[in-house]
Amino acid sequence: MNTRYTQIMGGTIAVVGVLAVAWIIWGPSGEGDYPIQRTIRYSFTVKNDSAHYIQDATFWTYAPVKTTSTQRTINLEASHPYTLKTDALGNQQLHFMFKALPPYSNKIVRITAQLALSDEPNDLAVDDREAFLQPAPYIQSDAPAMQRLAKNISKGSDYKTAQAIYTWAANNIKYSGYIREDRGALYALKQRKGDCTESMYLFTALSRANGIPARGVGGYVVNKSAVLRAEDYHNWAEFYYDSAWWIADPQKKTFAKRPSRYIAMRIMGVDKSNSQASSHRFAYAGKGLTVLMN
Repeated sequence: MNTRYTQIMGGTIAVVGVLAVAWIIWGPSGEGDYPIQRTIRYSFTVKNDSAHYIQDATFWTYAPVKTTSTQRTINLEASHPYTLKTDALGNQQLHFMFKALPPYSNKIVRITAQLALSDEPNDLAVDDREAFLQPAPYIQSDAPAMQRLAKNISKGSDYKTAQAIYTWAANNIKYSGYIREDRGALYALKQRKGDCTESMYLFTALSRANGIPARGVGGYVVNKSAVLRAEDYHNWAEFYYDSAWWIADPQKKTFAKRPSRYIAMRIMGVDKSNSQASSHRFAYAGKGLTVLMN
């Protein structure tokens, strides 16, 4: 976990308040159709386990992604003041700081997000298509074994090829249970096993090897408004087709169906402005500080 303090850079929106703070995102009228309303809540316990005050105890976490083809964040509220940073991928990072956290004390940070969702992917422009076609850490799309399989799976269109990749991964990668450390696409291909993360990486790598833009996404799968729990965190993939991002989730056996169940908290990729980029759910800094998702 990355616990290094990184200063929030320019463009951050500072939000002040003692009991609650909110940020509202209103998209331009007529920009996409997101008819399904949903509210999610989640919370963290920020604890000082030491016998001394922690000065400038710092805690970062993700809010739902600002806009995807099937999700738009309408409103954010938190129980404590925060600053908000949105990176180039659309990830929203909440930054909390406690100036002086007393010994053996804790604070409960509560977050509520109102979302507008859709089961029909909306068009969404991609500024840097090439970024979702290149090999990357854990996405070894240029490995010879990956290239061979990608060629064998390829079909007549990008959509049919993506569907064939999903089917191959869903049928050939055995679910191993949760793996703490990321292993990557090549591990999944060679070992024919992994958790949701490895299935996500494998689908992404095979798609990129076939010239289909694809990316990993982390978040939660819910059927209605819900309280999010740490143990329910899940990773899946998206591929870009016909001007929109489509869901592919080999581990949960879901392809381009009911995307409104998928709450995107993090789009995976390289963005140096994101101080939490290497953390899946949250990060913190401060000697003696611990943070747990409730």
